Amino acid sequence: MAPHAGTSDADGLRYRPLDPARDVSAVCALFETVFQQPLTPAAWHWKYLGGPQAGSFSVVAEEVATASLIGHIGVQALPGTRENRPIRLGQTCDVMLHPRARAGFGPQSTYVRMNDALRALVQARQDAPQYLYGFPGQRPARLGERVGVYAPLQVCTQYTVPPPPPRPGLLPAIWHRLSGMGPLRVRLSAIQPTAAADAVLDALWQRHLQALGAHPQLHAAPRLVKDAAYLRWRYWGHPQQHAAAGGSPLYTVWLLEDARGPAGWLVTRAQPDPVVVDSCLPPGAAWSEAALQALPAPAGAPGARWTCWLPLPGAQARATPIHAVRVLPRPEHDGWPIPVFQPGDTDVF
Repeated sequence: MAPHAGTSDADGLRYRPLDPARDVSAVCALFETVFQQPLTPAAWHWKYLGGPQAGSFSVVAEEVATASLIGHIGVQALPGTRENRPIRLGQTCDVMLHPRARAGFGPQSTYVRMNDALRALVQARQDAPQYLYGFPGQRPARLGERVGVYAPLQVCTQYTVPPPPPRPGLLPAIWHRLSGMGPLRVRLSAIQPTAAADAVLDALWQRHLQALGAHPQLHAAPRLVKDAAYLRWRYWGHPQQHAAAGGSPLYTVWLLEDARGPAGWLVTRAQPDPVVVDSCLPPGAAWSEAALQALPAPAGAPGARWTCWLPLPGAQARATPIHAVRVLPRPEHDGWPIPVFQPGDTDVF
């Protein structure tokens, strides 16, 4: 792409596609100014260009006189699927304005013009994401909805996994097993990135897509392709995966098995709080409940419990500050079911 493809100038600012060859260091500096957290160029490349079939669809706002970046909207572009058809999905991340560029949010504001530049870029590129979503907090979500660049999907809800129920006595256990009324019997084992694991994970993903065919609402919702390549990039390849004190990995990938063999997977993160960040399970609450109850108790504080975004019967539910939204909403998507989001679908877990 030419560095200034899609450029538009207004009020002394230039709105254009991000150029990875020359903008990344400035974006990282802007990130630290806005969020008071570091972002290294290596982490930026992993986040935006390291994923399966990734591409750069981010936009920036720069001062024409100084060539200083004062605004940014990042887009993670990844392969997705809907009703067994491939679709390109994009998650907006790191929406930021330098403090000196935050005056006003009307139709001619820097914020809206950046979103206009993103819309122009998406419309101009054949390989651009067809469905854009993001996870702003409450205030930016309402702001984006007010100026028409976001459409609300849902407030993400966190569930605390309850303690496992007491084990039944011998006779009730035999009765439940013979009658088929008892809980699913599953086990979890941590797995590492190997060729054998890739084959199992890819087979599970294909089985998962087939199972969704029996659930029209789930089948019709857009979703990321979460095969072995995705897990290798998002979790095993995360820049902080081996940076924790003591050498413990940040994420653990668990293979779920029943009596017939592999049935699904979970991803957990123990620090700073025990969270089930992702999963690929057979449809149905019974599978979610069985998988979550099979997790070992979190290490650390006595009584600590895993949390997740998977609805669980009887679980304590709490609304999070994270709002899922459609970005640059398009009318043809109005009837699509809401995607099933999990913490790992955001960029903050």
